[in-house]
Amino acid sequence: MVQTGNYFFNGNTVLVDHGQGLISMFCHLSKIHVEKGQHIRQGEQLGLVGKTGRVTGAHLHWGMSLNNARVDPQLFIK
Repeated sequence: MVQTGNYFFNGNTVLVDHGQGLISMFCHLSKIHVEKGQHIRQGEQLGLVGKTGRVTGAHLHWGMSLNNARVDPQLFIK
């Protein structure tokens, strides 16, 4: 399930709830291609890299949290 929003620091942001307390976030997007409450599938495009929020250039800020504690996203890459 997805949450979306435009936040002061993070700009256009997509939050993906994977269940069991695992959340991924994708920030500073120029466009968001999903809607709040939407169920998504692996490989689905969430949006486009951008420079929204407080940034100095276009980039994707990707983060993960587990039970509200930030964790290293590299732990989830195969």
